[in-house]
Amino acid sequence: MPVPVSGYRQDGPPDLDDLLSPFDERRRAELVAAFMVVEHVAEPVHEARFAALRDPALRRTLADMLARRGRTLIQRRDTWISGYRDGVPSDDSRLSEGERAVLTLVLIHSVAIPRSEGLLSEDTWLSPYPVPVEELRKRTLLPIGELDTALRTLRHAGLLTQIKGADEVSGGYVPGPQFHRLTQAARARLQEELILAAGPQTPLAIAIRSRRTATTRGSE
Repeated sequence: MPVPVSGYRQDGPPDLDDLLSPFDERRRAELVAAFMVVEHVAEPVHEARFAALRDPALRRTLADMLARRGRTLIQRRDTWISGYRDGVPSDDSRLSEGERAVLTLVLIHSVAIPRSEGLLSEDTWLSPYPVPVEELRKRTLLPIGELDTALRTLRHAGLLTQIKGADEVSGGYVPGPQFHRLTQAARARLQEELILAAGPQTPLAIAIRSRRTATTRGSE
């Protein structure tokens, strides 16, 4: 099915013209289509659907196009999606302290705890185990109104997904589609942050803080 590229010329956005100009009209259209898809899909897209994802040379150009926007190509087996390059501020860097706290709670209860029980693989940040709103209310000091606002903000940012149940107990929140867009380095950092949040006095958390302190001193 053709991918709509409304608002873009067939040869691409103006700031990408120099990257697209070596290609004929068909290849330019394929690159622009793949560019738009990996930037806007909720789930990683299979490379079989787009020539610019299958072909290594076109894929390198696509990666260069994304790099112009501070983005990078992320591969998950035979699927691809874009994400923020390491070192480039992402959407979660603009969250308030309360929003970060709520997001951390959801990650701990829907990912970290099920993973520790062997219910999730080490490589995933998505989960079928929703955290009920009532559980979040018990675990946070935020007033109910602020909690609801934080959940709404996180949902609109794609950082949380609300799963509807027959009641509040069976429904709840899980990590959203933005977690598909984590690089390997970002996934490792997030794993460490969860360890620090869930067990700040554990030997592993102490080792993480010690290593970070040593790294900071070494860079001075």
